[in-house]
Amino acid sequence: MERPMKRILIAGAMSVAFLLASVLSAQEAAPTCDAVAAPWAGVDARVSGTTQTNAADFTIVPGQAAMLRLHPDHEVSYVTLPAGEGEESSFGGMVTVRVTQSGRYMVGMSESAWVDVAQGGAPVEAEIFGPGPACSGIRKGVSFELVAGDVVVELSGNLVPEIGVILLPN
Repeated sequence: MERPMKRILIAGAMSVAFLLASVLSAQEAAPTCDAVAAPWAGVDARVSGTTQTNAADFTIVPGQAAMLRLHPDHEVSYVTLPAGEGEESSFGGMVTVRVTQSGRYMVGMSESAWVDVAQGGAPVEAEIFGPGPACSGIRKGVSFELVAGDVVVELSGNLVPEIGVILLPN
């Protein structure tokens, strides 16, 4: 009885050691940055929309960084979320982007907010998400396959009332 338990403990210790070595190796392989970009540094904050209709009044241009002022989540009527779904302690808003060429685009953000995209009043499924490119200053990026036309970008669940946003082809 003692011998199988000892083997289990040794196997468990070896697994932990392997995982720790893998994590340390991955951390060593991570690129180092002389300077981290901040595409929204120095960009004046603009107010975001609270409905699909007024999101058209708040536009961003693909490839240009924007700093957005958000609203308490519960004040935003999202296209993709049920009304009143947001919490009072988090922030969100909507903007419109005119996409001139169909393709995959990444919504890059300075914070780790939730991001959803709608076209023609219907949600677009996210394809890829994760951290932004190394040294880009983009904390989180989510990619969507978009068709040419107007796109509503919805930001929700942000912990602070401002967020940097950029839409990039990828």
